Amino acid sequence: MTFKTLAKYPSLLVPFFMNAVFQGLVLTVLFYYPRSPFAAIFGPPIKAFYGIRFLHYPYNFLLLPKLFYYGQVLATLTLGVVMFGMAMGMVSQIHSEGTSPRIGGNINRSLRRYLPLVGVWLVTFIISLIILRGPAKLIMKFMQPTIFAKILLQVVSYGGILAVFLIEALFIYAYPAIVVERAGFLKGIARSFSISKSVFLTTAILVIVPRILDVIGIIIKDKMTSATNISFPDFPEITVVMLAVLIGITLITDSLVFLSTANLFMLKKETEK
Repeated sequence: MTFKTLAKYPSLLVPFFMNAVFQGLVLTVLFYYPRSPFAAIFGPPIKAFYGIRFLHYPYNFLLLPKLFYYGQVLATLTLGVVMFGMAMGMVSQIHSEGTSPRIGGNINRSLRRYLPLVGVWLVTFIISLIILRGPAKLIMKFMQPTIFAKILLQVVSYGGILAVFLIEALFIYAYPAIVVERAGFLKGIARSFSISKSVFLTTAILVIVPRILDVIGIIIKDKMTSATNISFPDFPEITVVMLAVLIGITLITDSLVFLSTANLFMLKKETEK
């Protein structure tokens, strides 16, 4: 159904393209961070926390993935959640009016719900961060670096990724609930849990299948980064290429996850009448 809707209303992709463009701008700024005028902003903290060598080519590319990760978090907190809310409003308009969705009107609609939207994203992000990093840090801290510990670390890592997908499935309907039904932060989460409970398997599939592409992209990026580090500094610029590819992958996966679950939310809402 999502693909049919996209074929009929391709403007649904506008929020995700805007988000991708913004992340591209963030990557561009970070690419030039050792140079003026960006060096005046990024230079002092990078020198203080990481060392002066990361302000010079080619070592700046070793730090770039970490800086871009922080940049993505900031980009999502500012523009990203607004774009997610905008997409929810556009899907709602298609279902309720059957007309091509308005871009400007739905941006305003999302901006008015910014605080609860960003709250849901932050809660999901923090829980996911704890799941992904907490158990791994405990294993590395309290266990000897044996073969068993390494295997356990891999199992925990992949299990954590699956758990994060399921967490997203639990919270995903809070976005349309907040925008379409004007639910508050807590009511939006409660509404999401209620819907996820009734269609959890379908929701899990709608979230997990596209997110597998994210995981594949991250694994390839890590492998490429490792290969770059081994041959460093022969071709450090490959880091920028991989990060740009990840932006494209995120555009695809975010659009599939948010649009498909928003469609399901509207269908559930119609059956409740």
